[in-house]
Amino acid sequence: MAFIIDSLLVGIVLLFVRIPVFFVSLMDPSNFLKVPVLFEFSVYDIILYLLSATYYVLMTYYCGFTIGKKLLNLKVVSEDGEKLTFINVLYRETIGKYLSAIAFIGYFMIAIDDEKRGLHDRLCDTRVIYNFKLPIKVVTEEQPSN
Repeated sequence: MAFIIDSLLVGIVLLFVRIPVFFVSLMDPSNFLKVPVLFEFSVYDIILYLLSATYYVLMTYYCGFTIGKKLLNLKVVSEDGEKLTFINVLYRETIGKYLSAIAFIGYFMIAIDDEKRGLHDRLCDTRVIYNFKLPIKVVTEEQPSN
């Protein structure tokens, strides 16, 4: 569910890039942004991917969660409890999730794994935990009055 929320948010934000490029490509179909440069990917495709990956990487690295995870009280933590390293988060959110998405095998692992870890979590030694903050009620002893 958190991924769906994040995908919707990123999709809406990227409309600010997609709409102008759409109109430019209508006026000039041979636009350099739409010409394949890497396999079948164009500069436009690469820019969209980098922008969306930047969201996931920066939010996870600096906050430990994305907006979707925050709404569901989830947080990404390292297996040993240390702060997530930037390289680890970059690997998890790009290559790890790419490998998990191949035939959804990495995501199906979550359903059958006792620890509910996907392939991307296993590759990067991370886990997603519930991040509940319980209110603490301080109880003080009252002194008997004289």
